[in-house]
Amino acid sequence: MHIRLLIFIAIFYGATLGCLLKNGMSSVYLSAFEDLKPGNIIGTLPFDDEDEAESSKENNKVELTVVKGNDVVDIKPGTHDLVLKKSLDRDEGLGKFEAVVECRSSNLEAEFSQLNISVFVTVKDINDNAPIFDSPEYFVDIKEELPIGTIVFTDFEATDNDQPGPNSFVQYSIVAGQHAHFFDIPDPFKPVITIKDRISFEEIQKFTVEIEARDQGEPSLASKVPLHVTIIDVNDLSPKFEHQYYTAKSQKNGLLIFEPAQIAAIDGDHLNASLTFSLSGELSDHFVINENGEIHSKTSNPPPRATFFVTAAETDDPEKNSTAIISIRLQPSLAFQHNTYSTRIVPSTPIGSTILTVKAFSENNASILYSLLGDTNSVSIDEATGNVVLRKKLEKPETLNVTASDGENVVTTILHLFVSESEESCKGPPKFEKFEYKMSIGKLNVLGVINATSRSGNRVTYILMNLNNEFEVDNNGVVKILPKARPQCKTCELIVVAKDGNQVAMTKVMIDNPAFVIQPSAAFTILILIILCLIFAMLSILVCRRFCEKWKRGTRRSSICWLNGTTDTGISITTTTPTTTTSRYVVNSEKERCYDAKSPGPKRSQGAHLVPVTVTSHDGATPTVYF
Repeated sequence: MHIRLLIFIAIFYGATLGCLLKNGMSSVYLSAFEDLKPGNIIGTLPFDDEDEAESSKENNKVELTVVKGNDVVDIKPGTHDLVLKKSLDRDEGLGKFEAVVECRSSNLEAEFSQLNISVFVTVKDINDNAPIFDSPEYFVDIKEELPIGTIVFTDFEATDNDQPGPNSFVQYSIVAGQHAHFFDIPDPFKPVITIKDRISFEEIQKFTVEIEARDQGEPSLASKVPLHVTIIDVNDLSPKFEHQYYTAKSQKNGLLIFEPAQIAAIDGDHLNASLTFSLSGELSDHFVINENGEIHSKTSNPPPRATFFVTAAETDDPEKNSTAIISIRLQPSLAFQHNTYSTRIVPSTPIGSTILTVKAFSENNASILYSLLGDTNSVSIDEATGNVVLRKKLEKPETLNVTASDGENVVTTILHLFVSESEESCKGPPKFEKFEYKMSIGKLNVLGVINATSRSGNRVTYILMNLNNEFEVDNNGVVKILPKARPQCKTCELIVVAKDGNQVAMTKVMIDNPAFVIQPSAAFTILILIILCLIFAMLSILVCRRFCEKWKRGTRRSSICWLNGTTDTGISITTTTPTTTTSRYVVNSEKERCYDAKSPGPKRSQGAHLVPVTVTSHDGATPTVYF
């Protein structure tokens, strides 16, 4: 206010202002971005006499000299411009500075011929620094199978040297990559990494992801560092058997020899946990298993056939276990290939032909002799080859025993011989390619082809069982629609039979008829029928209501009150009954009759009841009256 008052007085008396600034300012405030180069103008000092005439300027020349801050700024010669002498850098602490400019006027008579002007310069920040992590790389060990959302790493941080604000606000993220789906940073402004997806040690043990720190400047700057992850295995998997099924067909000194390999199990987590084996199931008590998975027979004659289970469990954590199936099939030294044999003989089988061959095997590769047990002349067996030969026509089924002997052991099997009435019965019926065919009516009369194969090799004939006036099926299985046919069905179902001699097979052909529409006359007829049915139903309801109302009025009596509830026990008689006729009334409930025989409900719950009442007169007569 004091300076402005002096300026006002100077102007009022016509004095020259000299070094005064515009609008009576005592100081100048300027700003400059920190990337401003030396020699660039920061700003211009606004003197009050800059708009005066040239003649006045010549009489009032000013000389400007930077007396403070001259190491940073200077006055451009011949101007009022303030220029930069050296680079500015906020990041090194130069956020603002003050420069003092001394002003001397050539007009010594001016009121302000000499004046010091303070210039305050604010250095504006630019986004010239990317965030910097506190380490060039990070390492972390985490356990497998951690729940989603578990915090696994927080020991990282990035800082930005730009001034507080968007240029120094850092956001964190996991860089997209092969293993980036395992981790997440829920809050991008906090250096916290959590589990995002399941990590299994059995699938991956080590991997690397990148962490990115990005500021919010324009344009933004970012930096990345690797995070090396090592997965630690935990005891979360049960043991594993090398095979799920083991079969023992022989034993040596009581030790069972298994196929495809001896029993073995490993720790599912690869932690080399100690395992304990055990047996369970029917007949398993005849065997014992040791810590190595070896199974021995407890007796010299173990069960030749058995199926039971072997369990491998961790010794320290028995709940982690797995099970395999053991099948014991201890074969004797001599055995037939099959327990039973059977064959069917047709009438055309020639006498003397081989109808079947039985086979036995010896572990000692000894010679085997075959023989038939039983009284039969129909077949014979070759004692060396086991070929069963037909000797006469078989008239009825026979069951025979066949033996095989290697000189020390004898084994027996069963042979069933069946008789077929005809050869066709053995061949079976023809067979369609599909159980159901689907076709559609189009512009052509040919709709499609069905096909059935004969097991005897004969030609199959086709027979259409329905809708013969609309469709046909020829001998080649081609389905056609007849000329001028107009099927009255939206989806027509044809039944086709394939015949091969006496053998037949059946299939369905579903034909879509897009052109099918209900005729207007048929639709009108259906509508009329619906209306008539509704009218008839309404009339029936009205008649029933009238009949019920009349029946109720006819059965209602003013002198008798019927008790219709479930607790009624009889009737009440009003005073209209002559008193001289009766002296007492007895209700004979045991003689009660219900004439609503069709009602399924209990007595007196539906319909009308006749209740017998015995009236005793003075003369001793006891007539019974039904009400």
